Amino acid sequence: MKQLIVSADDFGLARGINEGISKAFREGIVTSINVIPAGGAYYDARSALKEIKPPEIGAHLALTETAPVTSPGKIPTLVDGEGKFCKNHRRFFLRLISKKISREDIYTELVSQMERLREIGIPITSLSGHEHIHMHPDILKIFIEIAKKYRVPAIRHLHGDTMAGFVSFKKFYRKAILVFFGGSMGLTIRKAGILCTDNFLGFLDSGNLEEETLVAMLKGLRDGTTEIVTHPGLISPEVLDKCIFHERCETDLAALISKRVKKLIDDRKIELIRFSDLAPSK
Repeated sequence: MKQLIVSADDFGLARGINEGISKAFREGIVTSINVIPAGGAYYDARSALKEIKPPEIGAHLALTETAPVTSPGKIPTLVDGEGKFCKNHRRFFLRLISKKISREDIYTELVSQMERLREIGIPITSLSGHEHIHMHPDILKIFIEIAKKYRVPAIRHLHGDTMAGFVSFKKFYRKAILVFFGGSMGLTIRKAGILCTDNFLGFLDSGNLEEETLVAMLKGLRDGTTEIVTHPGLISPEVLDKCIFHERCETDLAALISKRVKKLIDDRKIELIRFSDLAPSK
């Protein structure tokens, strides 16, 4: 049996991204909307959720690119002089490795983000990290604490992704990250009694998921449960100015609402599921 969770990340980052994810959920194959509580368009996302009414959401927790939910004075090691997070994961991990970031500050901020999400009133069934920061073992341990505190059943496990589209240096770099962190990540998650999918796709093609690539992924889908991570959206000046990673978000969107993709899922009897449908490993 092949079961598939199609995740859309960064709901709340920008209004155009919210609009694209909403469309991919209503008209496409997205089954999991991952809300970023530290995003600049978070309150727009809350309004959108009332309209599209997903039965559950994922918590997409951020320590980079966005602005903290906690008062900056309470988490001094996480913010710069303007009270903002590091601009990207590279700067964040340099500070983390050099022990300039406090574990207590990370925990405090992630709790604040979870409390903000709980106000929505929709069950939270998975955790993931913006820019996949939870792949780092120290951050993963904190994510596990958060999952247990808020009774979130699943955490995203990035591992084993395959190159379905064109080959590039960036993909080899991402593949090396998966090889380095992926195996031990799953073991840590499962030892903690938390659920994760058997397989994972979308990291290598993150930010550029074309229809042909998605078709190749679906044709090569393995038995068991798989999560595909996607980044749909609609281009706007705000997205291009503040979220350049999403400059090809409409390509993701087109793939996710494609009739060809939907037909392939039906023809191959792939079951679209949510994180709440995951069952513990026997």
